[in-house]
Amino acid sequence: MASSLPLPPRVAIVVPAFRHPTLVGEAIEAALEQEAPFGIMLVLVNDGCPHPETDDICREYASAYPDRVRYVRKPNGGLSSARNAGIRYVLAHLPGVEAIYFLDADNRLRPHAIAKAMATLDAHPDAGWVYPSIDMFGLAWHGDMGGDYSRLIHTDTNISEAGSLVHRRVFEAGILFDEGFTLGWEDWDFFLTAAEQGFVGVNCEDFGFLYRKRPESMLANSERDHATIRSMMHAKHHALMHPKNLAALEQSECPRFAIILHDSQEVIWALDPLAADTRQMEWSEYQRLFALHATNPNRHFAPPITIVTTTATFTTLADKGLLHWTFWRTERALQAQRFAAMALDMNGVGRIHFSHHNGRTGADALRVDLFGLMTSTLVELVTDNSPSSIDALAELGPGTDLWSTRLSMPAEASATGRSRGPDMFDAFLQRARTLRLDCYNAAWAIDWDWRRQTSTPRRHTHLIARNAFHGAPAYPWAGGKGRNVGFILPLVEFGGVEKVAINLARGLRAHGWHPHLIVVGATDIRMPDEWRQQFDTISFLDDPDCHIWDENDRQYFGTSVPHWATGNNHAIALGMLYWLDVAIGFHAGGLLGVMGQLRRWGVRTVTSLHVSDQTSMGRPKGNTYLATAFEHAIDLFAPCSLMLADWCRGMGIPPAKIVPVQNVAGYDESQERLAALHHARRARPIDAPLRILFLGRFDGQKGIDHLSRIYRETVRYGLNVEWRIIGKSVIGGDGYIAPADLQAIAEAPLISDAELTNAYGWADVLLLPSLYEGLPLTVLEAMRAGVVPIVTDVGAVREVVTDAANGFILPKEGLEMICLDRIKTLADDRDLLHRLAGQAYADRSSRTWQQATEQLSQRLLC
Repeated sequence: MASSLPLPPRVAIVVPAFRHPTLVGEAIEAALEQEAPFGIMLVLVNDGCPHPETDDICREYASAYPDRVRYVRKPNGGLSSARNAGIRYVLAHLPGVEAIYFLDADNRLRPHAIAKAMATLDAHPDAGWVYPSIDMFGLAWHGDMGGDYSRLIHTDTNISEAGSLVHRRVFEAGILFDEGFTLGWEDWDFFLTAAEQGFVGVNCEDFGFLYRKRPESMLANSERDHATIRSMMHAKHHALMHPKNLAALEQSECPRFAIILHDSQEVIWALDPLAADTRQMEWSEYQRLFALHATNPNRHFAPPITIVTTTATFTTLADKGLLHWTFWRTERALQAQRFAAMALDMNGVGRIHFSHHNGRTGADALRVDLFGLMTSTLVELVTDNSPSSIDALAELGPGTDLWSTRLSMPAEASATGRSRGPDMFDAFLQRARTLRLDCYNAAWAIDWDWRRQTSTPRRHTHLIARNAFHGAPAYPWAGGKGRNVGFILPLVEFGGVEKVAINLARGLRAHGWHPHLIVVGATDIRMPDEWRQQFDTISFLDDPDCHIWDENDRQYFGTSVPHWATGNNHAIALGMLYWLDVAIGFHAGGLLGVMGQLRRWGVRTVTSLHVSDQTSMGRPKGNTYLATAFEHAIDLFAPCSLMLADWCRGMGIPPAKIVPVQNVAGYDESQERLAALHHARRARPIDAPLRILFLGRFDGQKGIDHLSRIYRETVRYGLNVEWRIIGKSVIGGDGYIAPADLQAIAEAPLISDAELTNAYGWADVLLLPSLYEGLPLTVLEAMRAGVVPIVTDVGAVREVVTDAANGFILPKEGLEMICLDRIKTLADDRDLLHRLAGQAYADRSSRTWQQATEQLSQRLLC
């Protein structure tokens, strides 16, 4: 036995005792036999043990070693209560003690355990505690807790046994064991609480801690109550285990991707490839770290997913806002296939589109710009005793084990058909062969660890964040980049809803927000550069199970509630959206079904409302009604007009939730350019034809049949007019076919803002004989340019058009004849035309989206 206490104690060993009247003696002897160059004080805590022998033995040791043993007796309160009693005793009576070790009454220590643990603590002044690997006796087993401490891993696995040495400053910070954790895992809760307050642990490889393992024990009971206790852990440590925080931990501790930039010899470790704190290294340093990981993947970390690409591809994807989605989609692909690849091309038509394939397909199938695989697969290939594995892969290619994506992105016409860089599959093979020839490879055949891995393996850290999404990948965003707002749309073409979304993004960006575009379902979207500039990222939710609309008999006020919205298969969508600060749905149908869970995670949820659709019998239905069905999950309703705001109130939406964002013109234009167009129009000859413009979709809603008959009548009567019909059908499913006479003269939809301005500059009149509308952007854009609107009395047009003051409003009854009369009047009376045009220009030329979104931005910050 060690000699009597020669020095003041630096360490106290707290031994709680309950129902171990015999084994507690072994624990006390193990504590007294510690050999250390400092004093060690034992604090025995009898937690109301019903066995009298426990009190007897504790009193005897306290009497025998008055300078080394203190005895505290208390009513039974549970293991946490007993440890806390010991902690409070040390803090109150032993001011020189720097750290406390917890030794349960049925466990043991080797003689140098405390000395080794304290030396480790001294060597790591930033550490809050030292924890052991697990060596069990009884049911013999050895568990490895080694490697760098990770809060991320700790959220998933109890890596710090209670038998740890904890620095005094942890307790002085107010951290104690939670006495409500009576079912077990109180040690996991304690150390997670310490981690939440900024403390970190450090593993002591050869600690000397011995854990008694029996088939039936408190630990066995804890395992039976696993689900209950884990639920308690998540409830208490909600912020730490929030998916957004797990992503931040993953970025800082266990980055998901090793990005090998083949042309630069640089390797990036990151979850978020564009975060400021990515780890960058030379290839030689990556080789060393990869070799350590291949030798012992449970102890030494390497990112679990490997990406091989070039600096040019990386930069291009980042510039187009598609880098995060590419990495997220690659990870999803690797759930299904062994390898993933992406081939890029550029187009000059301002579109983004992609397609997925199994294996390599297409004329350019053997050349890819990005290649990905799990790092565990790379380890298998590199450490295979036979070089044939890599050679066979090189000869046969990845075959059907490959998920390939072809992605086309917009570029200037001069950039299309760019020369391709080296094939990244070949680059991967080259890198794999280099790793195989590494000087460390002799170590790979040796099993270096005699302990078993007990915590989450470091090669699987990317799975921790997936737990919240039932195994679906978590979008690789690490946070710390300002306020992020997601714009969720089912398609992006030239429709009014899409243009409102883009301009809302522009307005909120002016208020300091970072907009992100999420497209649900569509794989081909319009994305000219002026739109692209409004979004930090562009992502596609291409989940084949996600059907945002389906007709069924579950109807809310006549509108079908999509089955997906109320189902339980939201994992992929939640994995894409969890990291946002705000999620705004733009007629995204079933995506309303995920708003409730997003709201529980602290995401502010908004629905942007524009127009009610109509059945063939003229009954209103659609997104507006569906939004009211999910009112409980939505923080704010953002209708595009005051009329729609009134409708929301009438449908039972609390007024405090309604924030109107009245539509403004769909793109920016300078006041100088608008004034020039207005003045040029007034300078036209008085006998010049009246120029009539229609700009919109060719579908039944837009009153195309009315438009066709009005057009034919102007020709038949020989009115002094000139027409431009611009648009096409983009929404299928209603079977509508535009009349042949309009199709014959129709121009393709306009792509750029400059083309739209030129069209409005050409026109005198905008004709929009719609059957139903919200607050059309084309009306606002036309009026801003001094074009006189002639529009049907539908939706909220009266909020901007005053009949016979800045335009004409057509009643639904007799629409065509009244419209012809208005056209003839303007063709004959140019003074009236100029007066209406001047008022339209004055009314709408100065309003901006920054002004329109100011109230919404303020409410989102509340």
